[in-house]
Amino acid sequence: MSAGRRTLILAASLAALTAAAPCRAQVLAEFRIGADWSSVLVSDLIVDEFTAQPAIAPSLGLALGTPLGPKYEVALDVRWARSDLKMKQADSSRTIIPLTVWTGFITLRWRLHGHALVQAGIGALKYDPSEEGRESTMFRDDQPLRPAVALGARAEYPLSGSLRVGLDLGWSMHGFSTQALSEEGFETRIAHRVSLAAVLRWSNAKP
Repeated sequence: MSAGRRTLILAASLAALTAAAPCRAQVLAEFRIGADWSSVLVSDLIVDEFTAQPAIAPSLGLALGTPLGPKYEVALDVRWARSDLKMKQADSSRTIIPLTVWTGFITLRWRLHGHALVQAGIGALKYDPSEEGRESTMFRDDQPLRPAVALGARAEYPLSGSLRVGLDLGWSMHGFSTQALSEEGFETRIAHRVSLAAVLRWSNAKP
């Protein structure tokens, strides 16, 4: 191979590497800590007059995503929350079982301006009760996995070029039922969850 041809190949290779360097993947990662509130999961106001509702649950979450443009991004969002499922009757309240709730959403976010975002997600929610005592509860035959939708808003502020801190308010909705409840005549109930969390976000994307 001639020296001229080797020089041409080397120059073309360097040009290709230079062009590819700015095209490195742009990613974002988030850690969140907060609390989740849930609406009533089971209610009988005619026969036994009781409601079953999770207590406010501490929650943790992680998200990984990528920008889709200057104003949009998509992320995979996974969260964990744990509290006691409480039964409330006329003048009393007792714990039914410790209950963990796992959620996973594919979330699309739209940045309104530098400090505010709105978001919508679709995914699933899984109820994971403690094994101890499960056989005597509504979860004795299954631990339901339910499709869910979510909406939210966030205000965030920069800490540095790649770090931001934010306050996230979210809402989600899903249908709740278990096999045991269905066998006892309870219909699927629409359940709502509201979350409030502090978020630490890292991204290598240009603002």
